[in-house]
Amino acid sequence: MAWSKVFKAQNYDQPTFKHKDLPIFLTKEFDFFRCVEFKEEFYGVLATDLFKGNLRECTGRYSSLFPNQKISYWAESVMTARAEVKKHGARCNLLTFWAYDDASSFEPCLGGDEMLYIVDGRKTGIQSLIEKIDEGKSLTDSEKQMMEAILREPIDAIAYESKAYPGGENFIFLEKGFKKLALRELRLRFGRKDGGNHNFICCALSSDYTPFPKAYGEYFLPKCRVERDLDYENSTECIERINNINAALDRKFNRKKHK
Repeated sequence: MAWSKVFKAQNYDQPTFKHKDLPIFLTKEFDFFRCVEFKEEFYGVLATDLFKGNLRECTGRYSSLFPNQKISYWAESVMTARAEVKKHGARCNLLTFWAYDDASSFEPCLGGDEMLYIVDGRKTGIQSLIEKIDEGKSLTDSEKQMMEAILREPIDAIAYESKAYPGGENFIFLEKGFKKLALRELRLRFGRKDGGNHNFICCALSSDYTPFPKAYGEYFLPKCRVERDLDYENSTECIERINNINAALDRKFNRKKHK
């Protein structure tokens, strides 16, 4: 174990454990960003459901790397995330997700405390496989076997270099790792041609990632207005998040419970 900052997406040096043979690291204190082109159908959809929609069955160009897997794409910065989505033809009306690893929060809302288990694809050959697929080439049997061996490890995500934004860092999250992420902010911004309006939903704040569970029930309306579905506050998900926060506070300071 060493105190280090292995990935650009990390905010500070953190206790970091490395696999004895592979460039796989167990660590924490991350911020992740993802941009998607905004669609009219997103109006009225709760922040929690928009966030969950980032985890999808891998049926596209990387399906040979991650067969029968659900994955989610993230980046270390807004700039990288924006460059990635525009590389695929997105215009200027963007929905930006800002997520963090819940275990880094002073008040974790997901009920777990396990750090992220990330493989550095730049040091394992995965980077070259990603580039090969982007060039439209097929993987060899030995390359598929290498990926199968890596995926047998209990990894949460794979880091690799962005080609859309020089110096940027991308992450492919597997389902296991995605479920360790919590939403910090959801920001909607329209381009000038569509009015330039913008607004955001805040689900966590400060360097301690203090969560606001009820904010997951907020949603966007036309003209970038934000409303809250009060029924969400009585949902199983919201109640579980609040209970997890209270349990964490009780363990640390036996503090007064959230209301």
